[in-house]
Amino acid sequence: MLKHIAIIPARKNSKGVKFKNRLLFNKTIKFIKKIKWIKKIIVSSDDEYIQKLSKKNKTIFLKREKKLSHGNVSIKKDVIKKNNLTGNDILWLFYIPIMGRQLKFYNLNKKFIEKKTVNSICSFFPVKTHPFNTWQYKNKKMNKLIKNDIYRRQDLPELWEHHHLICAFKVKEIYKLNSELINSRTRPIFLDKNLRDNIIEVDTLEDIRKLNDKRFKK
Repeated sequence: MLKHIAIIPARKNSKGVKFKNRLLFNKTIKFIKKIKWIKKIIVSSDDEYIQKLSKKNKTIFLKREKKLSHGNVSIKKDVIKKNNLTGNDILWLFYIPIMGRQLKFYNLNKKFIEKKTVNSICSFFPVKTHPFNTWQYKNKKMNKLIKNDIYRRQDLPELWEHHHLICAFKVKEIYKLNSELINSRTRPIFLDKNLRDNIIEVDTLEDIRKLNDKRFKK
């Protein structure tokens, strides 16, 4: 039996909107509880307020060490050693600021991570700014970051950037993943435009106001 476990990292300090993890915590829990095949929810935080919310929602709470509570520390250094997890257990990462998730999309991608040949999955968006068009100011000169002379948009190579809307991996794979929890063997999940347009990644007060839209009140 494959065991699916939700992992929620929730640092006390946050950039952009102060205490946004506190504000959006219950929305995230409410969504995860709709996923019937996730049987365990683990919350990792250095925030006592989040700890109270975790207890209220009957989730497993892990007190995150101070040294692991910075924005540049990967979640993979935190959770595994503190839980009795086996190699084939499947962890689903839920970053609280990501709003607009759709249940059917998780049900669809469950079958991919359960395959014996797949040890991790992650969603990808088309790049917003193509690196071939970026410049660097250095030594008082502008230089193209990647040398090229492509000027037509349609001639640019298709590129994608990872997004943690969908991020799942087997425990046995975690130390082979990079700090963003992907590697060359990660199965990509390409998100269609309709789904991408419904995602809000809360980082500003304007993003909070967008959450009043009826689509995000569920």
